[in-house]
Amino acid sequence: MQVFSYSRLDKFQRCPAAFYNSYVLDRREPPTEPLVLGGAVHAVIEAALNASRNDEGFFRALSKAVAAVAPLQVDPGEIFDLAYRPEVLGMVGAGGRIEEHFQMPLDPEDPFGPEIQGYLDFWADTGQEILLIDWKTNRKAYSPPDTHQLGLYAGWLSNNTGKPVRGKLVFLRLGEVREHLYTPGDGIASARRWALETATDIRERLYALQNGGDPGELFPAAPGDACTYCGWAGNCTGAEIVIPETVSSPPEAERVAREILRLEATLGALKEQLRGYVERHGPVVVDSREFRLSPSRYWKWPQEALKNAVAAMEKEGIDPLQVLSLTSAGLKKLGWSEEKCRNLGANLAETVQFRCVSAKK
Repeated sequence: MQVFSYSRLDKFQRCPAAFYNSYVLDRREPPTEPLVLGGAVHAVIEAALNASRNDEGFFRALSKAVAAVAPLQVDPGEIFDLAYRPEVLGMVGAGGRIEEHFQMPLDPEDPFGPEIQGYLDFWADTGQEILLIDWKTNRKAYSPPDTHQLGLYAGWLSNNTGKPVRGKLVFLRLGEVREHLYTPGDGIASARRWALETATDIRERLYALQNGGDPGELFPAAPGDACTYCGWAGNCTGAEIVIPETVSSPPEAERVAREILRLEATLGALKEQLRGYVERHGPVVVDSREFRLSPSRYWKWPQEALKNAVAAMEKEGIDPLQVLSLTSAGLKKLGWSEEKCRNLGANLAETVQFRCVSAKK
């Protein structure tokens, strides 16, 4: 194995077993909803930029076409909402390069050493520097230096242009942009060093594998956050699920937490597969339980309808304040601070829920 991509190196670091399944056994990874959705959004953006089209009708039609051929069911409306963004529309007709492939050695002095390749979502020469954009559909934003992806891409651009590279991560779901100015001494050298060390580690393990090494020891499973996006989450450990009587130590707590992430990812994949079957063939009965598509009906109240409802309450002698309330979503739209809410007489209530959230760095 000589040519690597950032995603291949990152997969190995997150979970060697997932890397082994995908790139050593060359097994086709089952698709996951986040990856399918991300690929669909990228396809729409790429086509729009190549065609220099920024009209809503084009984006909607393309979103439907991409959703129709996706390996998993994805909502064309969600694809449209993520792709038809000001951050994307502003780049239409900007004259940059779109989805350009690159490949370069990680150690120029070693002709047999590992190489890195990838596809640049968008880049353009602005004169004094290079603009590099990577579209993201993540639900949580992070800064470019938090990973080495843009550092590797910037290294190739810097080598070919001799200019600093302003890398931007555009989080389409959040409408947020994070950027970093890459130079050989800031982000580029460290990314290349990480890639070379990781690729070398992989090649040494592959050599050991060819000489009779145990795959389970060389490429062990590492249940955790990566399970959320991994198609192998259901069968990577090969171990029985053990539920302890109590969780009494930090290592045991971490092991249980990792197993929960793996099982939740597996459950999500199973539900997606069964939903597809039910959509095509109808309900599935298991003993006294039934899996079926159950419509959920609710009323949507546009602004004019809400005004009419308030007027009807007042006409019927009902105080609207006994029925209506300010929700968290409503307060977010108002942009009111906690201090303002308190000054208006509101009380801040709090409940405690057990859930898994993004860890603060």
